[in-house]
Amino acid sequence: MKKTPLKEQAIAWGFLSPALLILLIFGIWPIAYALYISLHRWRIKQEAFIGLDHYARALSDPSLYNGFKVTAFYALGTIPAELALSTVLAYLLFNILRGKGFFRTLFFLPFITPVIASAVVFRTLFSPHPSSLANRFWGFWGLDNQRWLYENKSIVALLFKTLGLGTCPAWLDACFPSLALISVILYNIWVYVGYDTVILLAGLSAIPRHYYEAAEIDGASSWQSFRHITLPLISPTLFFLSTVAMIGTFKAFNHIYILRTPGARDTTDVLSVVIFDQIFQNHNAGYAAALAFILFIAILALTLVQNRVLGRRVFYGD
Repeated sequence: MKKTPLKEQAIAWGFLSPALLILLIFGIWPIAYALYISLHRWRIKQEAFIGLDHYARALSDPSLYNGFKVTAFYALGTIPAELALSTVLAYLLFNILRGKGFFRTLFFLPFITPVIASAVVFRTLFSPHPSSLANRFWGFWGLDNQRWLYENKSIVALLFKTLGLGTCPAWLDACFPSLALISVILYNIWVYVGYDTVILLAGLSAIPRHYYEAAEIDGASSWQSFRHITLPLISPTLFFLSTVAMIGTFKAFNHIYILRTPGARDTTDVLSVVIFDQIFQNHNAGYAAALAFILFIAILALTLVQNRVLGRRVFYGD
């Protein structure tokens, strides 16, 4: 094998050096420094080296397990609904002849709207006040007003109460998210379904039309064409969106911090919010850094599992 001349290697490294420098300063160095902080008792300033004590403490910390549980509820409630709704919307947009650009822009607007502004408006819409839009819609169907973002009871416990079934068992109550978390999930779906729709619409546009024409000649129905042509050919896009959504739900913070309320705080605090509270309320940067590394390991593990399990089902064509 012919070796690359030294001059060409120097030129190549010269072109790569700006990107590598940015990666080192803003990527690798913060991670390494956070690991260093997690091994120390670190409040306002560096104190004693304590090794893995923070990690040992985290294993018995109820807030860590509650944060993981809330994060799991949040991910399971967001990702499937978000992908299913965006797939349907993208398929409908793909088949319309006029107004496609208008609807694409309309669906994409929530994604580019500033998170703080939209979350504050959403918090007003889901106010427990009887005149809020959510309670007016709820009352239109003859149902009682809800506390929404202020409700720490699970949806199953509320269902037991509505149907007059008595008190919901504690173990069953713990298996379902609170109404406050459901409200946060609805906000997340509203924001990101437009982004997913636009990405899926691009994937649908790349499918050759002759596949559908051949299926129509063979007598395939619309559902059969969608199931056997559309879904396999957009599976790489769905896989990409599901991976990004999973990572995003585990890192979600801004809108959850705005939408959280004192009454339902424990039921909506995902792990990123728990880490934030450790830094800015408890002033314990060392323990927060340890929790952040645990979250990093969890995201990495889930991404690898998702890639191994779902990656096999992705169809990349010939």
